[in-house]
Amino acid sequence: MKKNFLLALACLLLASVQMNVKAQVKPYDFTDGKLFYKITSKEGKEVYVVSEKPRGGYTVKLKGALTIPESATHEGTAYAVTGIGKQAFYMCEGLTAVTLPSTLKAISDKSFLGCHGLTSIKIPNLVEKIGKWAFMSCAQLERIDVEESNKKYCSKDGVLFNKDVSIVIQCPSGKKGDCNIPESVTKISAQAFYGCVGLTAMRIPHNVVYIGNDAFYGCVKLRTIKCELKEPLTGIAMGTEVFEQVSTGDIGGSCKLYVPVGSKTAYEETAQWKKFVPNIEEDNTLGIDVVSNSDISVRSESGKILIATKGNAANIHIYNVAGTLVYSCIVPAATNVSLPVQSGVYVVKAGNKQVKVGVK
Repeated sequence: MKKNFLLALACLLLASVQMNVKAQVKPYDFTDGKLFYKITSKEGKEVYVVSEKPRGGYTVKLKGALTIPESATHEGTAYAVTGIGKQAFYMCEGLTAVTLPSTLKAISDKSFLGCHGLTSIKIPNLVEKIGKWAFMSCAQLERIDVEESNKKYCSKDGVLFNKDVSIVIQCPSGKKGDCNIPESVTKISAQAFYGCVGLTAMRIPHNVVYIGNDAFYGCVKLRTIKCELKEPLTGIAMGTEVFEQVSTGDIGGSCKLYVPVGSKTAYEETAQWKKFVPNIEEDNTLGIDVVSNSDISVRSESGKILIATKGNAANIHIYNVAGTLVYSCIVPAATNVSLPVQSGVYVVKAGNKQVKVGVK
């Protein structure tokens, strides 16, 4: 009995020692200045910036503005800084600004998660990978900008997109007011607007075919969502808890969901969307077909009609519902024009095509 007890005790002590050793394993290879680095390629002389502690964090907290250098030196060798490691600046709430190096190629998962003091950041042109939740829960982050020459990513109005603006990747948590998602977007990524507590109005364009998990989770001040989809997304096209902690009707909230005319019943009967009942209303300016071919597109925004030409010029005529000509003009090739109009319904004729457009 005593022998078994001693054996069990020895096993426990060994396990404890192993756990302590594991906990003491450093995530970095060397330090240079106040930052910590992990060598990722000795041959290529490349390093990632990583945290001091295994699960993120620093003994001496980082504060104020931080410039990450293009290179770091260890034992006489200069290494190019090409990445930001996982949780490298996790919960560094004292950081107010970070300048990223031009050598940077990758930003890992949760790199800046919880950096509540950070107000803006600019992605360099060589970055080709941005990990999950890289900039999530940065309460004061109002903009994520991207160098124009970057081949993978771009920024529109401070929101991070892929290069062709077909995917919303991340809206900064500190963004406030309205957010009009561009017409070109087909996918809203998981957690794209997670925790954006300052957003008050959202527009979902008609080309969207997928909305990911928790896409609008925690957007507690949203009061208006204008959805141009004639049919509500459902099934695999709709992630889980998309509108969790939004002020939806099922919890007595006041956020209104505006949908195209004739779509209200479908939204009232579809999972997740029906959370907005009784605050689902039809809007005759939504879901209206646009003139769209290889040469021209026509759509409306608040107080204006937008016309974009591509390969050829277009002869445009715009009439109000009474049949009165409001505008007549030739729009040159590869040109965008914005025509201010009063609220109402208009008929836009472009060549042999015409479309009815509602303007609010």
